Amino acid sequence: MSGQGAVDDGWCVIGAGPSGLTALKNLLALGIRAVCLEREDDIGGNWYFGSGASAVFASTRLISSKSLTAFTDFPMPRQWPAYPDHARCLAYLRAYADHFALRPHIRTHAPVEAVTPRPGGGWTVSSGDGSIVCRGLVIANGHNHTPRWPEIPGSFAGPFLHACQYKSPVDPVAIAGKRVLVIGGGNSGSDIAVECSRHAARTVHSTRRGYHVVPRFIMGRPSDVRGERLLAMGAPAWLRRFVSLRAIDRAIGLSWKHGLPRPDHRLWDSHPVINSEILGRIDSGALVPRGDVRLLKGDVATFADGSRESFDVVICATGYVLSLPFIDSAHLHPIDGAPRLFLHTLHPTRDDIAVCGLIQPDSGQWGLTDLQGQLIARMALATERSPHAAAFLHRKRSRPGDGIPRPAGIDYVDSPRHRFEVEHHAYRRRLEALIAATDRRLRRDGALRSGI
Repeated sequence: MSGQGAVDDGWCVIGAGPSGLTALKNLLALGIRAVCLEREDDIGGNWYFGSGASAVFASTRLISSKSLTAFTDFPMPRQWPAYPDHARCLAYLRAYADHFALRPHIRTHAPVEAVTPRPGGGWTVSSGDGSIVCRGLVIANGHNHTPRWPEIPGSFAGPFLHACQYKSPVDPVAIAGKRVLVIGGGNSGSDIAVECSRHAARTVHSTRRGYHVVPRFIMGRPSDVRGERLLAMGAPAWLRRFVSLRAIDRAIGLSWKHGLPRPDHRLWDSHPVINSEILGRIDSGALVPRGDVRLLKGDVATFADGSRESFDVVICATGYVLSLPFIDSAHLHPIDGAPRLFLHTLHPTRDDIAVCGLIQPDSGQWGLTDLQGQLIARMALATERSPHAAAFLHRKRSRPGDGIPRPAGIDYVDSPRHRFEVEHHAYRRRLEALIAATDRRLRRDGALRSGI
């Protein structure tokens, strides 16, 4: 699939971050020709610190453990810490690309400008170095590109940053000795607030609601690894909550015992904050929790309780808006403005387009996107060589609803950050079962090589 204006029967993957790499690897593993287009000068996506694609900051590390983050067939080195930093994550992704010989199939400096469907199927993909015509398309460029800014009346006179612009306590603004307001109660907001509290003269952390705070480690092991045992046993949500809350209380104390608002939701009904330090910074007085910001005027913030305080810097860790400007959203089966895809990955009716990585799991993501990539590759193979498998997948993905497993006892808070939330254990099992069922039909038609 080479040359400007080339016509080919292969697939095109957009983005060479974690999701794009595993989508490309799984297509190639089934003998499907594929090329990956990457905007930056090298692979890594969000984990390519310092690139235009990266929203991580200098001290960023995983909030899920390495064992529950890694791709299914490429474990992270045993000698690495349980929560690797961004430099190790990038090294891991590049080692993955080298191990599976992906680089010859990746074009860098190739930003995708437009994607248009062709009559009879397939797509024309226009990028910075020309255009290609492909049999199928995998969108895997991530969803943390367009900042979601808080809707706060007024304006702020000083530096007003989004979390994606924050890189360190000196970049892009030196915060030493300054009064800093961090808005947003998620993981990025909590990490940035903790870091600022070590350098700023005063750090205030504004959140709209109370959150459950989970330490990285419980009794010496990663907290998500601890939780896997109960999930594997099939323990009901109420029992897992009971056991987990007791363990959290013993490890760092429950958040409301440290002066934070009691959450208005149960554990796992909203994405928890994974942080072992924030409660201690609050207890020490280095980090001051506050409620929602109602008004910004000059250098003054007015909070929901009517109190006012002056600041020098505001950092908004308020998430991102899904943005895929290169493709008409109508091609992604939108409902209420967002793609409504089967298992957040397969189009309900088209077999020539899929999305990889459009999920927000409650644990590690890359292993799940690996499974998405395996399913996408099987759909591509089935469409070409296996009528039984193709018909099976069509029946599954064309049924009403999105196919996402929703375990009993978990009811996600209605907010933008949970639009693509999945419970990782149930979601993984659903993908694995669907892949296994598809493989049986592919083998029946002689479309799947032995050993796969």
